[in-house]
Amino acid sequence: MLGTGGAIPTLSRSLPSTALKREGEILLFDCGEGTQLQMKKAGLSIMKLSAIFISHLHGDHLTGLPGLLMTLVHLSRKESLYIFGPPGINAYIDSTKNCIGFSPEYDITVEETTGGRIYEGSGYRVEALPVDHTIFTLAYVFEEEKRPGRFYVEKAKKLGIPEGPLFNRLQKGKDVELNDGRIVHPEDVLGSPRRGRKIVYAVDTRPCQVVADSSKGADILIHDGMFSDQLREEADQKGHSTVVQAARIARKAGVSRLVLSHISPRYSETDALLNEALVIYPSTILADDLSEFEIPLPE
Repeated sequence: MLGTGGAIPTLSRSLPSTALKREGEILLFDCGEGTQLQMKKAGLSIMKLSAIFISHLHGDHLTGLPGLLMTLVHLSRKESLYIFGPPGINAYIDSTKNCIGFSPEYDITVEETTGGRIYEGSGYRVEALPVDHTIFTLAYVFEEEKRPGRFYVEKAKKLGIPEGPLFNRLQKGKDVELNDGRIVHPEDVLGSPRRGRKIVYAVDTRPCQVVADSSKGADILIHDGMFSDQLREEADQKGHSTVVQAARIARKAGVSRLVLSHISPRYSETDALLNEALVIYPSTILADDLSEFEIPLPE
């Protein structure tokens, strides 16, 4: 969690940005002011960025992009970088290039979207979905492909399969042929397919059903928690959620963990905010800048 504040940075909270590190690559969700500095503090290399997903075109979510893109020029990046966002993101990137006058040697592929599956990496996909803010805004769902089921060694041995490369082939979901001509299929020695990890990023939104539906079974839901429930009317007016509303979305979806972010700068102490949410959903965390969460593979 690189930046967990909203609207205005404070000494303790930077503006919205979340990095997902997986198998040597980094996906970035929003890029508020100071994101590249927060990445340095977190020990994350911006050279490992493969894609950036911008939720909407309010300044606190994308003013970190110009500096980050320029730094990649100074670092002589050669690999392509993908940037996704709502309509208008392309014009923003073009104006950035024109105003600060740089021509990167790396390709910047900018894709505007109004929703749907937008990006696929090695073993995962990212989907965008429109949510309920004061301007057009996207949430993002990261989800890994299903993995082969548990490998039952005793079953394999009973079928006469020698340990070694054939075990590995079956674990990858491929048939093997034994010396006697028999064909062994993966389902003969594997359990049911196991799901991959799922993370939902939904900040700057009123509570909405689409987030609850898309978050079902998620390992982590990162959700707007800008206000105390005492300010529900203000939250609705400004297109945000209270911590209680976010907790109710998490409870409805049955997520493993709710992570509250996009905290209003008016809250220097957040224990009371967290306690409001915990009453509704005990598996709740109120994130601080540079909070780090490891997400294990589901059994």
